[in-house]
Amino acid sequence: MRRPRSLPALDAHDRFRVVLVEPGDSLNVGAVARAMMNLGFGSLHLVAPPRYDPATAAITACWARGILEKATIHDTLEEALAPMEQVVGFTARHGKNRPRHLLLSEWCERIEREPPSSTALLFGSEESGLRRNHLSHCHWLVRIPSSEANPSYNLAQAVLLALFEVSRPRWSEAEGEAPEEMGSRPPARDVYQMETLVEEVLTRARFYRLGNPEVIRGMVKHLLRRMDPDPREMRVMLGMFGKINRALQGIVPVAGVRKERKKRALQSPGTSGRKNAAGS
Repeated sequence: MRRPRSLPALDAHDRFRVVLVEPGDSLNVGAVARAMMNLGFGSLHLVAPPRYDPATAAITACWARGILEKATIHDTLEEALAPMEQVVGFTARHGKNRPRHLLLSEWCERIEREPPSSTALLFGSEESGLRRNHLSHCHWLVRIPSSEANPSYNLAQAVLLALFEVSRPRWSEAEGEAPEEMGSRPPARDVYQMETLVEEVLTRARFYRLGNPEVIRGMVKHLLRRMDPDPREMRVMLGMFGKINRALQGIVPVAGVRKERKKRALQSPGTSGRKNAAGS
């Protein structure tokens, strides 16, 4: 298995700003900084933290002490949000006259479709979360799915999950895949060629016979479409079915494949042991 590379670094002027409103536990602030460092985010802002101690936060920050050192402390939420174009509040609370609630995955899909904008990710205190006056600043409210038995996340956990999902567009680069391959689809000509090959293979293999209902062919065609392979997978499938088709036409010596398979079976330890037992 190929070992994935690290996530590529974000631009120094990261468009996402993590804003913690009145965080009460410095250890949690340090854990948030660590989560940000894990996923390549660096803009941390604290709003009126009542008992913030940088030395205590550094205990859980590990290698992310640099984020703590650059963190900005604001007296008011308005000050922290002033330069931002979008404000997204993370809360499980519902209510009338509040912004639309989205699941975390729904919101991430939405921001991928929209033009990039400077965005504040707003998280409330450990005890009370985001209050009504905080929510009034939000364009969207986002809920992270959780069990009904324990719907509340620790502050650092919530930040980690949110940033993890936001980081998904960079995963293709981290895995070393070609960006044009990931998330793209093969051209229509490859899809038509694949359908033609499968039609020929199933006809030569006598799966399709005279009198087969047309619905069977339609089911196979729709099945191929639902597979939704990327261009690289489509090339593999075309090569595979092309080889099968040539074998069924006698162009590829299938008999040679059978002989090779039989030869390997005779040479395998299990087969040898059974022969010895039978002969003894």
